[in-house]
Amino acid sequence: MVAVNLQACAEAVVFLEKSGVDLTAALEVLGGGLAGSTVLTRKKTNFLNRDFTPGFRIDLHHKDMGIVTDAARTVGAALPVGTLVASLVAALRAQGDGGLDHSALLRGVERLSGHTTG
Repeated sequence: MVAVNLQACAEAVVFLEKSGVDLTAALEVLGGGLAGSTVLTRKKTNFLNRDFTPGFRIDLHHKDMGIVTDAARTVGAALPVGTLVASLVAALRAQGDGGLDHSALLRGVERLSGHTTG
């Protein structure tokens, strides 16, 4: 659930920036509504500052996502969104970002979007 939430936040950040919206203000508005979450509250500064100093590393999230997808397969539960996010986490590891905080999912969305920040 955390990885999916982080991914949704990362996508929102890139979408908002590419749309020319004031990111700080937009994240405050989102955080105060139904889109708000503990993940957004705790990782907002990471997104705004592109500060991916390790807290919970991509490498660890990759391990956990593997455990969950294996368990889901064992019990016959479909996790279409979780499996997609697990693939995105794996891609970040392959690109050398495994030691970064899991909020670095933003880097993957930026790469896919051809988006760079100043």
